[in-house]
Amino acid sequence: MTLARANGTETGVTPWFPVALKLRGRRCLVVGSSEESAARARALAEAGAQVVSVTQFSPPDLDGVWLAVLGDRNPELADRLDQACEERRIFFAAVDDTRVGSYSHLAIAKAGSVVAAIGTHGEAPALARRLRELLQALFERANLAAFTERHAALRRATPSERRREVLGADVAGVRLDGELVLPTPK
Repeated sequence: MTLARANGTETGVTPWFPVALKLRGRRCLVVGSSEESAARARALAEAGAQVVSVTQFSPPDLDGVWLAVLGDRNPELADRLDQACEERRIFFAAVDDTRVGSYSHLAIAKAGSVVAAIGTHGEAPALARRLRELLQALFERANLAAFTERHAALRRATPSERRREVLGADVAGVRLDGELVLPTPK
């Protein structure tokens, strides 16, 4: 495991580089028969990926694949997939198995074209899910999707040399009020 520096001390956490992938038309493999596998396949399909789902994995399933995910909790299969994907330079994640893989799934809150992603390197998925739920509710209460659509239209209508000034003024009143409250350990 790669060591990262945090506040001058070494940690055992692998550093991550978050990105948003354009998967439209790209072949993605989902391995497994669980509900989690089905959910990952749906999410990839919603992103426009060409999803191939298999319940039994064999190496030729990876031909032409950009990204692969194992939805079942199966450490032996996770190890095999991890090695096969690493050899082919395919991004891979195994649900609930942080030992393997080259990416982790993020909890995503959406409002129109706004996307907020919360990640915990796969170490605290329940917390990431709860934070996503809170952000999603916040976005909906604020009607962020409609605001974003109007702001994007303003951007398109504003000459490029004036965008910084005009768009900056448009979002100057955007703010977050409140606080994040965490439970006290028992």
